[in-house]
Amino acid sequence: MTLQSYPPRGSSGPGRAGLALFVLFALLAAAAPPAPAATTVDRIVALVNNEIITLSDLNTQIRAMPQSQKAAVPQGTSLERFVLNFMIENELINQVARKDGLMVPEEEVDGAIEMIKSENNINDAQFRASLTQSGMNMGDFRSNLKLEILKDKVVRYNILRKVVVTEKEVNDFLTGQGPSRPGIYIGGSNESDKVRLLFLASNPDRSDRVMERAATIKREVEAGLMFAEAARRYSEGPGADDGGDIGTTVGELQPQLKAVALSLAPGQVSEPLDGGQAVLLMYVDPRGDGAPRGSGGRATSYEGGASLGDFSPQQRDMARRQLEQLKAMQKYEQWLAELKGKANIKITL
Repeated sequence: MTLQSYPPRGSSGPGRAGLALFVLFALLAAAAPPAPAATTVDRIVALVNNEIITLSDLNTQIRAMPQSQKAAVPQGTSLERFVLNFMIENELINQVARKDGLMVPEEEVDGAIEMIKSENNINDAQFRASLTQSGMNMGDFRSNLKLEILKDKVVRYNILRKVVVTEKEVNDFLTGQGPSRPGIYIGGSNESDKVRLLFLASNPDRSDRVMERAATIKREVEAGLMFAEAARRYSEGPGADDGGDIGTTVGELQPQLKAVALSLAPGQVSEPLDGGQAVLLMYVDPRGDGAPRGSGGRATSYEGGASLGDFSPQQRDMARRQLEQLKAMQKYEQWLAELKGKANIKITL
């Protein structure tokens, strides 16, 4: 995470994780080499409800992609078709924004930039210098940021405001009877839980490669390798000899890392985190009793033998948010599929 996003969860603007990924992508994209001089006549590669996407548009988007994203293209799908599909979906979302009368005033973009600077504890000069270093000017950055905010508004207006999670769904989720999937945890960690960290040295020139290496290590841990052993083998930072133990608990972490740690289950490893000079993997040690820590209140029995009193209000709130995210993702995929099904799309690539 080279630049953090705005605003905090629960505010009316784009979500922290989504915009953070956008900012990171924007900076990486800006570092792509300039396009060579055109040697062929430009042509239309897609028509989306009378809006065109040209070959030069597509090539510009491909050049802007970090290598790690190019490597993630599914087997059997060409890079060009994969990126073109992404561009078509973006164009459809933009058309919905125009139909819904959704706009992003310049003052909102100003506020987003100020929040980004505040989250990263940098001043205006440092922010502009980071853009210049990445090869992006302020005008391009503002345009991309404005587009991302607009897309977020469309999703919120058409999807998120329609997501409802009932108390029964929360109870079922907490007691293991509801929907689940890898990466979603029911309880969440506590501030007193011990954290282990695995560091991989990095820099902007090789960030993609280091992130890929970290992702590979994460898969090893999820396949059964003990995190402490992984840290001893691979970590290039403090605590390597002690299995990533640097004597830190969740509550002692910096706010940005603390928020990530609180979303993890004891015994769960985080996604790779790009800190600029290092890529981190974070791990919350399992608890000795093997059970989530509750609020200490009286237990309420629940069908199946589970005790809802074992879960604190914070854990219930986390379960609700995770269910909201799961439902929102499902609704988004359905909504986008319906949008594409109704659209007049012609691909000539």
